[in-house]
Amino acid sequence: MRINEAYEHAAILPCPGEDGGCNKIVTQCVDVTAPVTLVPTACLGTVTVSCQGVPVVNCVTDPCGTSSTITVSQRICVTIPVRYDVSMNTGDPTISCAEGGSCGPCSPCGCKA
Repeated sequence: MRINEAYEHAAILPCPGEDGGCNKIVTQCVDVTAPVTLVPTACLGTVTVSCQGVPVVNCVTDPCGTSSTITVSQRICVTIPVRYDVSMNTGDPTISCAEGGSCGPCSPCGCKA
């Protein structure tokens, strides 16, 4: 293989105090974990009840005529105030080497600190 064109490149400079050597750049991917636990809460307020309309009365007499059973039904409106919330607990973040180790050139992740 021959290169027929001249090209420019920057020289890799040795570290100060060294007379040569081999300069390399290495990358290592790591897995970072930030555990977050969400805990739901629900707080109930005072329940209120109000009647809706008129009661419905049903009366049934037994076949022998010795007793009657009355059933009273009333539609009611039950109001239950509930306040929902979520609290967050964070654990200690951890780091570990990624499987496979090297991951090639790193690219920006687009994350905001």
